[in-house]
Amino acid sequence: MRLFEVEDRFSNDLTMVLRNLLGRSDSKHSSIKLSYDALSNLIKNLGYGGINYATFNKMYDQNPGIQAMVKDYNEAGVELGTEIEQQPAPTSPDTGNSQTVQTMARNANPYM
Repeated sequence: MRLFEVEDRFSNDLTMVLRNLLGRSDSKHSSIKLSYDALSNLIKNLGYGGINYATFNKMYDQNPGIQAMVKDYNEAGVELGTEIEQQPAPTSPDTGNSQTVQTMARNANPYM
C-alpha cells in the first residue's frame, strides 16, 4: 500500500499521535522534541512506514490540526508546543481598588 492511498488516514493517525504526546507534555508542563526516527517508531506501531522531513512537511502543510500542535520543526525533528507555553503570562491584579481578605470577611459577616 502506498502512502498516497492512505494519506488521509495517515494524516488523521499522525494528528492523534501528536495530540497524545502533547497531552502528556501538558501534564508535565514541558514541551516535547522528537526526532523523525522517534516519530517513525510511533507511526510504525500503527502499521505505517517511517516518516521523514519531506513527508512531515507535506502533512504539516495540509493539516491545520497538526499546525496547531507543532511549535517548530526542521530537518532534525519536531517540537510540539504546549498549552502552558502558548498561554499569555498572568498579569498582576490592580491593587488600587482591591480589598484585603479581612475587609471582604467583615463585609460578608458584620459581627467580626
